[in-house]
Amino acid sequence: MYSAPILKKAIEVLKFIVEKGGPLGVTEISKHLSISKSTVFGILKAFEDAKFIIKDKNTKKYVIGQALFALSKNVFKGGELTTIARPFLEKLVGLVDETVFLCVREDNVVKVLDAIETKKTFKISSPVGATFPITASVLCKAFLSPMDNENIKDFLKERGLPKYTENSITDIEFFLEEIEKTRKYGYSLDLEEYLTGIRAVATLIYKNNEPAGAICALGFSRSLNDDKLSGVIKHLKNTAKQISERFSQFSLK
Repeated sequence: MYSAPILKKAIEVLKFIVEKGGPLGVTEISKHLSISKSTVFGILKAFEDAKFIIKDKNTKKYVIGQALFALSKNVFKGGELTTIARPFLEKLVGLVDETVFLCVREDNVVKVLDAIETKKTFKISSPVGATFPITASVLCKAFLSPMDNENIKDFLKERGLPKYTENSITDIEFFLEEIEKTRKYGYSLDLEEYLTGIRAVATLIYKNNEPAGAICALGFSRSLNDDKLSGVIKHLKNTAKQISERFSQFSLK
């Protein structure tokens, strides 16, 4: 069966750019794929003309373009946010060695758009599409944090704060203190408040300064211990910042 060599090379280039996520130059692509610079440049120019990639005027490097996001929107469940976040989340799992969820708030529930599991034998898992109550601790603190305190009080008085475990916070004023910490530090914590033996860290993703979703790292308490938490928080916040910047750059119609 005949296959056009230039088409195979073009596919290799596009896959490399997508997998790496960050800006890439002609030389870097050429060296990694063992394709001549002139060929790489021609392929990039064709993709750029089709708006599958865009070239930064200052660095002269290439990143994924709007047309490719639009094309992939119908492939990935969760649409634009899932498509943009996936490569960042895969890197995050490698850094923290815990399962990572991408979530959005839908009325009074939190929905899992994507889940990337750690490779450890014992790990937290949840299917894509699963929902949790908005009062689930770590995500509740994250998603309610942009609201003002009076609205939060009204919201929690209406729905209550269930006692899921012995560590669950059921006092609204105490919960507001936790939300204030979330605002101050940019992340929320769950220390076995929703599920016994499970710890979690979450932070919001923004699009043009508006909350658009959240990413959450979950692990067993023995694994996600106090010594490890600070590193996980650092990587989680950095990943959320990168996703937010990329997500704000594109607006899919």
